[in-house]
Amino acid sequence: MFSLKGETIAVTGALGLIGKAIVEALSKNGAKVIMLDVDSEKGARVLSDFLARKYDVSYEHLDVTALEAVRENIKILDEKYGGITGWINNAYPRTKDWGVKLEDIKVQSWRENIDLQLNSYCISANEIALLMVKRGKGCIINVASIYGIVAPDFSVYEGLDMTTPAPYSAVKGGIIAYTKYLASYFGKSGIRVNAVAPGGVANNQSEAFTKKYNARVLLGRMAKPEEVAWPVSFLVSPAASYITGTILMVDGGLSAV
Repeated sequence: MFSLKGETIAVTGALGLIGKAIVEALSKNGAKVIMLDVDSEKGARVLSDFLARKYDVSYEHLDVTALEAVRENIKILDEKYGGITGWINNAYPRTKDWGVKLEDIKVQSWRENIDLQLNSYCISANEIALLMVKRGKGCIINVASIYGIVAPDFSVYEGLDMTTPAPYSAVKGGIIAYTKYLASYFGKSGIRVNAVAPGGVANNQSEAFTKKYNARVLLGRMAKPEEVAWPVSFLVSPAASYITGTILMVDGGLSAV
């Protein structure tokens, strides 16, 4: 029931920390995986590594933030690969000033980040869902965040040169709401739409931040990338065939208390 053999699954933001872990998890479960990203040079290197491990993986350049073109590009990909049965929205595009404090965010920057992150997820999901409807089968997974559900504890950032950007919560909250909208809209067509909401993922953060963050997590640590990837693989598999409109918390228990 966890096997993905016979499935063709596309992953946006496939070259990032979580993206690569998702590609590997899906591949290990037997899926044909299409890695979608914008860095073709890196894509070639990552593809070579996965092919050396005998995974059924390909790489395609796709800029999900090119909103006017993304619909046609997804149609081209779907036709090229004989029908995409699973779509993982995982890209994390953002402006160069990403990470500034709320009081320093410029209106134009806010608008750009909503387009780059929230709107790209929504439009991509719309298009692939409409193509899936024609086949009466398909699954979409959106990578959201706990900060689309609960507020950040800003005490973990005190004394540190970092914060959770305000648009991040707005974007991830929007993704969660739209996940449920799509699940309702396409449910009778046999299309499942779910999201995962990861907490912090270990990625060489400072010791000071990590210590403060871990103190809030029931399991006492940040996630490994693969600990986000395997829940994604589960949700897109036949084992989750009766699950749709769900937001799966993958946060080590942070949001439970």
